[in-house]
Amino acid sequence: KDHCGCLVILCVLSEALMIVRTGITSFYWRKKLPEFPFADFKRIVYACAARLDYLVTDIHERDITPNFHDAILNGNGERVHVLGHSNFPIFAFAEPREEYSCELVFRDMDSVSNLLEEMFPNVIVAKLDELSRQITDHDLSQLDRAELEQVKYWRPATIGQLVFNWWD
Repeated sequence: KDHCGCLVILCVLSEALMIVRTGITSFYWRKKLPEFPFADFKRIVYACAARLDYLVTDIHERDITPNFHDAILNGNGERVHVLGHSNFPIFAFAEPREEYSCELVFRDMDSVSNLLEEMFPNVIVAKLDELSRQITDHDLSQLDRAELEQVKYWRPATIGQLVFNWWD
């Protein structure tokens, strides 16, 4: 194996795992943002829930705010909030939140993450360590001008707050 080949593979893998990208805040001024349709989110959530014997007890399509679809899964003695970004096929998990609360407490959920990655290889599952990471200058360099204005106004501290937000 040559050294250059390994570097290329590592670069491709790190780009595939990065969740911060232009448009991730759901604000973008240059062109229309991609869409991760609610129908796809719903299909994926119900397929995973059925395979793991979980019940989907609540599911919502994004609205003006927040910028993500969400569902509640119940099963195996636990309850989890599943988030699906509305512009990119990025999923995350959080503790169920209080009604009208905008605070997300992210968590990992390996059983669902593994199944998501197995059944839907085009989906990225954001992990707790990435979501709780502080925003860096490199992260900000990935954002569009309109996004940077929103960051300046809303002042997110973590990647999770940047990616899954209630900004309007």
